[in-house]
Amino acid sequence: MLLQRSLKRHLLLLPLVLSVLFALSGCHGPQYKEAEKEELEQNGEAMMQAWLDEQMKDSKVLTAEADVYMYPSGPHYLTDYVAGTMDDGGTVRDYLINTKTGAVYLIHDGELLSEVCLDYAFEKLGLDECRDACRADSPSASMWLPDSGNSYAATENSGTGIWMPGELALSLKNAAGESGTDGQRETLESFVRSPESRGPIQFGCTIRVPDEVELEQYNMAYWLKQQEENGIVFENLYLSDAFENISTYSGRASYERNGFRTIEEPDISILMKEAYWVEKKGKNGIEVEEGRENNLSDLSFQKTEKGYLVTFPDYDHIFDFSIYAGEESEFRKHRYHCREDREAYLSPGSKISGDRYFEEDLYWKEVGEDGYLLTDEKGFRKLFFGGEELIPMD
Repeated sequence: MLLQRSLKRHLLLLPLVLSVLFALSGCHGPQYKEAEKEELEQNGEAMMQAWLDEQMKDSKVLTAEADVYMYPSGPHYLTDYVAGTMDDGGTVRDYLINTKTGAVYLIHDGELLSEVCLDYAFEKLGLDECRDACRADSPSASMWLPDSGNSYAATENSGTGIWMPGELALSLKNAAGESGTDGQRETLESFVRSPESRGPIQFGCTIRVPDEVELEQYNMAYWLKQQEENGIVFENLYLSDAFENISTYSGRASYERNGFRTIEEPDISILMKEAYWVEKKGKNGIEVEEGRENNLSDLSFQKTEKGYLVTFPDYDHIFDFSIYAGEESEFRKHRYHCREDREAYLSPGSKISGDRYFEEDLYWKEVGEDGYLLTDEKGFRKLFFGGEELIPMD
């Protein structure tokens, strides 16, 4: 009897469970009707053909496919875009058209645009005067495309180039035929330096700057001002000197500052992370996601029967330091065995997975005017987080 009641109750609940599952799965599927997709494609094809008739006579649209945006593990939405192919005098080319604005984009080589944007970036970053002392690697530029449903969507680079405004791509093609690379560069210079008449350009690069450059000035407010006033979105940009670094990623700005500090007992100096913050643009303005400054008084070298116990409370494991010593330092006259107790910086309520202790041998490596650096057996600097005991090996 009990079994029958239980079975009956489960059968009564089954339709409700199935309806919930179908509803949830529906939330992750297309949020549009197939007729809406077909209408978007027809409009996009007609608008693109009209653009070709005006800009590239004798060219014909071959295909038109609505662009669909899918949130990670979420629903699918139609964007404002239709992508497809066209016949350009016997050559098949890709196109992209915004059906809301009528803006057309074509694939074009982006290498020269990246070079021109690098010059523009140095100017806007205030680094022109020290450019000869800087090192820039891997500059990359692309267009941001406006979309009413998803604000701005950065374009994906293809194997042959990047999306550029159609009129610009045609101008570059004509400039190449008339004046070669110089003509193309002049065209791009004019385009990049006219932010009021173009959409935002996304730019990223790795730049090493002289130590005298104050990198802390490049906060989130600075990057947002560059986007608003100069039409350049710094994304995946990494600036660094010997003691500071700033990076932009996923709409955030992250800053770190390191500095040397002297320890009298034992006779060493340390290079430690002094400050760290991450900012982002939120609904109520600029928000600090993380932000900390570190104090040398948190660091302690305690004499033990075997050597020294290094304590440095860092539950987030985001602050670290390395140890240096001079030629005459007593501390440098030994190699060390390091026994790290992972429980020392364990966050309250957390548990260790794996071994509690981590052990390794450490060695000294000469590093020029900074003296000697304590490293692992491969010569890489040993980073200390606190909870390590240093035991002399000889």
